[in-house]
Amino acid sequence: MGLLSAPTSPPIPGRPLNFTFFTKPSTRLRILIAPALVVLLVVIGWAVQPPSGFTPDVAAWRPFSVHPAVWVSLGVGFGAYLVSIWIWVLKPLNPASSLFALSGVMTLLFTFASTRSFMASPLPDGLVTALQTLNLLAASGFGMVMIALFLIYPARLPYWRWILAAVVTVFGLWTLVRGFGPLRHPASVQPITFLEMVGIILAALGQVVAARRDPRQRAIAVWLGASVLLGAGTFIALVSVPNLFGHSALIKPQYAFAAFLIIYAGLAVGLVRYRLFDLGGWAFQLIFHACVALAVLAVDTFLIGSLSLAPGPALGLVLFGMAFLYMPLREFAWRRLTRRHTPDDAGIFRSVVEAALQPSGPQRAQGWEQLLRDIYSPLDIVAEAQSMAMPQIAAEGLALHLPAVASSPALTLRYPQAGRGLFSQRDLATAEQIVALMRHAEESRGAYDRGVNEERTRIARDIHDNIGAQLLRALHSGAAERKDDMIRDTLADLRDVINNAQAHDLPLASSLADLRAETADRLSPHDVSLVWRVDTPADTPLAPSRLHALRSLVREAASNTIKHAGAGTLTVEIGIDDRHLSLCVEDDGRGFAVDTVSLGHGLDNMKARAESLGGDFSLASPLAGQAAGVRLVARIPLPAQEPAS
Repeated sequence: MGLLSAPTSPPIPGRPLNFTFFTKPSTRLRILIAPALVVLLVVIGWAVQPPSGFTPDVAAWRPFSVHPAVWVSLGVGFGAYLVSIWIWVLKPLNPASSLFALSGVMTLLFTFASTRSFMASPLPDGLVTALQTLNLLAASGFGMVMIALFLIYPARLPYWRWILAAVVTVFGLWTLVRGFGPLRHPASVQPITFLEMVGIILAALGQVVAARRDPRQRAIAVWLGASVLLGAGTFIALVSVPNLFGHSALIKPQYAFAAFLIIYAGLAVGLVRYRLFDLGGWAFQLIFHACVALAVLAVDTFLIGSLSLAPGPALGLVLFGMAFLYMPLREFAWRRLTRRHTPDDAGIFRSVVEAALQPSGPQRAQGWEQLLRDIYSPLDIVAEAQSMAMPQIAAEGLALHLPAVASSPALTLRYPQAGRGLFSQRDLATAEQIVALMRHAEESRGAYDRGVNEERTRIARDIHDNIGAQLLRALHSGAAERKDDMIRDTLADLRDVINNAQAHDLPLASSLADLRAETADRLSPHDVSLVWRVDTPADTPLAPSRLHALRSLVREAASNTIKHAGAGTLTVEIGIDDRHLSLCVEDDGRGFAVDTVSLGHGLDNMKARAESLGGDFSLASPLAGQAAGVRLVARIPLPAQEPAS
């Protein structure tokens, strides 16, 4: 469905046909454009007629490149009319949009009537007088309608009825006196329009003052005030003031009419409340650029007139000076007008990281809210039950919705800048950046926490499997000297556990020899014999992580055999091929039902250790062909950079 379309209902049988079709916005717009388009075509046809009078002979017509002022005047009038009625068909019941549409009609009439002086075809004196009177009435009517509009929009000013009555009485009687009666002088429209333009500017400034406590109304008022100040001020400076003091206009009034399009464009944006939260910034840009342009012209005129510089060097000198003054002056003015303090990127990053790395959820949420207060200075922060994916501006810039991050629920920030402003697109972009940064920081903190937990689990597993087994071995050793050696080896293994053995590859042969001797010593006091089979090249290197895993698996298997199996023999088989390190440990003890018995920490640790390196672990009991016994099999892959030689 289009912007100017509205749903209609089919007529009900037995009832009169309604006229819903004619109340559709698109239909109203076409109906209102049609007469203006007809008048436009008539004036264009009139403009191209030759000095000899009206003729249907196209070859005798003037070229369409007649005086440019004609086309500027017609374009301004028709453009202002289109913009104003378009806003009215969108909001037909709004008093402000109705006044706006009426001002568009007035602009159409006085701009079209002003083209009479550029026509080559002679006109009857009566028609010329009628057009002069129409120009006077429409121009004066435009001023009164605009004053009325700014008295009630965006807010009704105090005593607006009395002010409007005084405006209509004074300017209405003045217009009637100059348009009709003994003091009739239809061409003297400039004094009236000058004072009306001043009245429009004063009413617009009054709206700015009246809306100082409401950010939304102030944004509209500042934007409309800037549009009127630039549009009406340009016309006053170029046409009204010179005429008021008996001088010719600096440019033809028809050219100056183009400034009215600034007013109409600004009013259209303000009436539809388009991107209300950005209007204040746009107004600043509009006013500042206009002031810079006027400053360039003023300084250039001074250099040419007072210092007798040539126009070229004078303009170059002005532009050179502005290049150094423009940006610092613009930034200073922006900060003074908005009174906003935005932390720099480094400060925002530091605050986000500090909030994300707080040790507890409430502390992270508190740090996040403090960051938001530092950036936006809202009067209120409210927790919301539902969260959205991305930040959103709401309530025409009064509120900013933020998703749930940093252990904080979704939040709504209200009344930024301590209630003095609205959330802008720049604020929204900043919110999107800090939310994305906070999410990234939280993910990094989560990965760090997971790494810490994994490291704690590894250390606990190694202490259980290795350190416990070695201390138990030292405990059962009868020789004091041997016990001391075992304790020293245990301390060395403990350091290895803590440091995760991140050294270079170690020779497998010597490590397996030590492991065999250690295992035999542990089994001997319990009358368990060891069968040790190794199928590996003598000079095979092995990464410390794999060697550590192998040692832990053998130690835990030996511990389980001693504690639970009641076995007489423990067989250990170790092999390495191009891709895997394999281990098979088998005893001839009592065995157990693998499917029904809980594995416990030791076997769980063995399984977790093998799988953490990408391997697999299996357990079988009783053994095939035997009444009892347990077989443990583990296979651990070797990285590509660690092939067996």
